[in-house]
Amino acid sequence: MWIGAASEVFANIRSLLGVSTDDESIYDILGIDYKTIRPAYNGKPLETYDDGSWMTEWGVVRAGLHWGQAVTHPLEGAETVAEVEAWKGRPDPKDFIYKFSSEQDEWIKDYCVIGGTWAPFFHDSVEVMDMEEFFIKLYTHPAVAEAIIVKCFEFYYELDRLTFEANPGKIDMYFIGNDFGSQRALLMSPDMWRKFYKPYIAKLIEQAKSYGCVTAIHSCGDIHEIIGDFIEIGVDAINPIQIGADNMRPEDLIAKYGADCVFFGGIDENVVLQYGTEEEVRAETRRIIDILGKYGRYIVAASHDYLLPEIPARSIVAMFDEAKRYGVGR
Repeated sequence: MWIGAASEVFANIRSLLGVSTDDESIYDILGIDYKTIRPAYNGKPLETYDDGSWMTEWGVVRAGLHWGQAVTHPLEGAETVAEVEAWKGRPDPKDFIYKFSSEQDEWIKDYCVIGGTWAPFFHDSVEVMDMEEFFIKLYTHPAVAEAIIVKCFEFYYELDRLTFEANPGKIDMYFIGNDFGSQRALLMSPDMWRKFYKPYIAKLIEQAKSYGCVTAIHSCGDIHEIIGDFIEIGVDAINPIQIGADNMRPEDLIAKYGADCVFFGGIDENVVLQYGTEEEVRAETRRIIDILGKYGRYIVAASHDYLLPEIPARSIVAMFDEAKRYGVGR
């Protein structure tokens, strides 16, 4: 079982359960099997602004709730590969802390350890230029678009390498995230995705496997057209299985791909966890375990990788409690 959540969610769970200690107790109470350590930025302090926005290590200003949205785009208007190559805004992998500390070594003991970067190079590539302009340039200026993709990809590839080498034998799972799906389809055609992004995801996966990791990818929305591609390049588990999106019925996915990968997620966050009764949450948890666990392997998680504070703590606790009860009894 795996959980990803905002800090407020852990506080809500502690309040519901009457637990006054830190988040560590929540892992034990809920029965979570995974802990995650990502490289931490340790470079030059990043600017924050009076309106609440902030500068990222990519030179992009973000604003809004939680991770926010990009509101500036340093490569907006770039017309040539030379302009991309001249851009100095990419972060330096050596500005990150990637070696686990002794305290972290103790914290992850007896858990499945997720490590390396989140590697969201798709998101970075569309944000440093502006998403609409970038998608147009995939057609009008493909060399410029690919130069941006490569620049973003190479940062994560190198930081992952440093992380794996600094922590030999400690990282069990390499779990990355790039949201290629919308509610109704991929954000680009499957052929465009295969041309511009698949080769670089394959390199990230290959590198992680060379260091002994199993691999998982997070991609929201309707991604049914590329699940087979993920499997082909060695992805072991697919997350988050957004079952409310078009073409993502869990029954169809398990029938087509269940023999070749592990499904990771799928317990509906948009409706059931957010608005359902406790019994509805428990019933949906059993239903998804029955479907996606058909082959005897499944990772219990919500249909989104990041539970937000509007999801009632009682629903989250009920989901994991039911999974423990039902999983043991099957």
